[in-house]
Amino acid sequence: MAEKTAVKTDKLPKGFSKADYHLHTSIGDAVCTPEEIVDHVEKNTDLRVIAITDHDQIKGAIAAREYAKKKKYKINVIVGEEVSTLKGHLIGLFIKKRIRRYTGLIDTIKEMHAQGAVVIVPHPLSYLTTSVGEMAFRKVMEHKDDDVYFDAVELINPAIAGRVTDPKAIKLNNSYWKLPATGGSDSHSLDNIGDAYTIFKGKTEEDFRKAILTGKTSYAGRYWNFKEHWDLFVKKFKMMKVF
Repeated sequence: MAEKTAVKTDKLPKGFSKADYHLHTSIGDAVCTPEEIVDHVEKNTDLRVIAITDHDQIKGAIAAREYAKKKKYKINVIVGEEVSTLKGHLIGLFIKKRIRRYTGLIDTIKEMHAQGAVVIVPHPLSYLTTSVGEMAFRKVMEHKDDDVYFDAVELINPAIAGRVTDPKAIKLNNSYWKLPATGGSDSHSLDNIGDAYTIFKGKTEEDFRKAILTGKTSYAGRYWNFKEHWDLFVKKFKMMKVF
């Protein structure tokens, strides 16, 4: 169920774990490889579940999942995708095949659910990045088709794109949407992985899926400061050999 605030929680109740389902790799527009992410999460964090959600592709997610299995790590890696729809970004978790980009929001939701995916709205309402707006959100909520719905909504995104609209999204979710609430870091570098996360009972990806689908998730985390945004900007441009 949705929490009204997003406060960093380092110690969890017994039997609960952390998941960060919103991670990007260098196969997309980030600065770290799938393998680097998996190594970092396994060795340096207390996350039990992650998902790779590169924009409009799943190659990085598949590579990360296969690498974690090869290394026999404890971390569970979910194949995901952050899809660019005509009405904003949409995350699909447990994706089996790449979802086409630049199609309608409704059609994208249908395609995700046809694959058995969990559909999450990242950084809702944000005007600083491509996001599902309030009117598009309402159309989905009021849609008559049984397979057109959001499974959850991201209510903390550490970047400025999330910070400016998270309070409004939290208010709308408490009063109207009433969707399971999640947190994801939207990390594009190792430094920011796990800065926001979802809390769920259990420790596996299936426990995580079940928690979302039964509305038994909560979220926590922190927002990035200006220096952290700038450092990531510099890292990206160095990777592109601009500097």
